[in-house]
Amino acid sequence: MAPTTRPAPVKRRTTSSPKKKAAAPAAALEDGDYELVELSSTVEEEERVGLFSIDGTVYTIPKVVPQGIALEFLRMAREYGENIAAQRLLERLLGADSYTALEQCPSLDDVKMQRIVDMAQKIAFGKAEVKGGKAD
Repeated sequence: MAPTTRPAPVKRRTTSSPKKKAAAPAAALEDGDYELVELSSTVEEEERVGLFSIDGTVYTIPKVVPQGIALEFLRMAREYGENIAAQRLLERLLGADSYTALEQCPSLDDVKMQRIVDMAQKIAFGKAEVKGGKAD
């Protein structure tokens, strides 16, 4: 019987996390160069626009979409793909009851769904069209 040969052991490469560079010292700000951005957790009554209707009932979304929703869409598109991000975008814009009505509508087909998603994205991102998870 011929002796068996074993392949040479594979040397495993260990990767260490890259060392963080020290932050550059912040330049001293002169009076007037710095302005605190004030935000509020409450918003005024928002203007809404119709997105679709079912049996004469119009379902609306905000005319001006909060940027947090747009940012969430971009993050989810990057992490999970545009289809999952679009679904979440609709949920956030429509609200639970309106989203459920859309979800349970028997006449919703691929073409109508794509039109609804496209319109929601155009409203959320303005003139920027979203393709493949990236705003063009």
